[in-house]
Amino acid sequence: MKRRTLALTAAAAFACVLGAGPARAAADYPTKPMQVILPFAAGGPTDVVGRVIATEMGQILGQPLVIESRPGASGTIGAAAVARAPADGYTLLMNASVQVIYPGQFKSLPFDPMDDFTAVGVLGTVPMVAVVPPDSPYSSFQELIDAAKAKPGALSFASPGVATLPHLVGELLNTSTGARLEHVGYRGSNPALTDVAGGHVHVMYAPLAPAMPLIQSGRLKPLAVTTRERLKDLPEVPTIAETVLPDFDIVTWYGLWAPKGTPEPVVQKLNQAMVQASSSPKVAETLAAQGTIPSGLSHTETQAFALEENQRWLKVMQDAGIQPE
Repeated sequence: MKRRTLALTAAAAFACVLGAGPARAAADYPTKPMQVILPFAAGGPTDVVGRVIATEMGQILGQPLVIESRPGASGTIGAAAVARAPADGYTLLMNASVQVIYPGQFKSLPFDPMDDFTAVGVLGTVPMVAVVPPDSPYSSFQELIDAAKAKPGALSFASPGVATLPHLVGELLNTSTGARLEHVGYRGSNPALTDVAGGHVHVMYAPLAPAMPLIQSGRLKPLAVTTRERLKDLPEVPTIAETVLPDFDIVTWYGLWAPKGTPEPVVQKLNQAMVQASSSPKVAETLAAQGTIPSGLSHTETQAFALEENQRWLKVMQDAGIQPE
């Protein structure tokens, strides 16, 4: 009986030691610099937003977050590298919301965008705005949709390319309103916006940052924003939820991911540092210049949000007949 009691006591003590391991590791984390993979070329919006937050996070955590650009294959090369990395919190992925759309873009991937990662948090969200040429006959978003419904296929919308979020927003609005605007894809937001400003395309659901200078100069006319609430930068512009579709609330966003299996306390620590960093005046100023709104989502809220976004956009792609390549 004494032997059995001793064995059970020893087993319990061993279990406590094992359980204390991850907690102790998280308490000490980080003890060295963290590598953050950016799967796009340096200088883009994800890089600008992520770099300023990463710098502030490094100061909070006491170790730097070192950003490394690994562009290629729409960001999947860098994402694959993080999926294969040790799940210890020292290799992270900084990606745009395209991360959750990959399954609808590619037939074959060397990783699972949802199951091989843990979503740490949202770096920031970017509102979108429906813009038309300055001499457009439509003075409201409702008028645009009514015209598109009256003459299916006669109107067009621009995007930075197939399966980008501005494209998917256009397809979602087509299916949700019963309108049919034809998609015109470009290689990037700037040429798409230029053609809308020139009257070659009727509308674009554009990220706020590249659209604002053209709106302010009078080269584009805003009809509606995609967020649930009006934007402080465009207070007179109504929301799509006000005008056409109640509860419509769409943003593009940037996130931070860790490999699946990263200890929960480590992920929580990273998330808390990100939220704290996003609230600093220096970071807020940089985000505002990029048309980006800081996010306070927790790790668990981010996981739920990413899954919701994944399911939403894959359904939009399926409904629009967009086939993975």
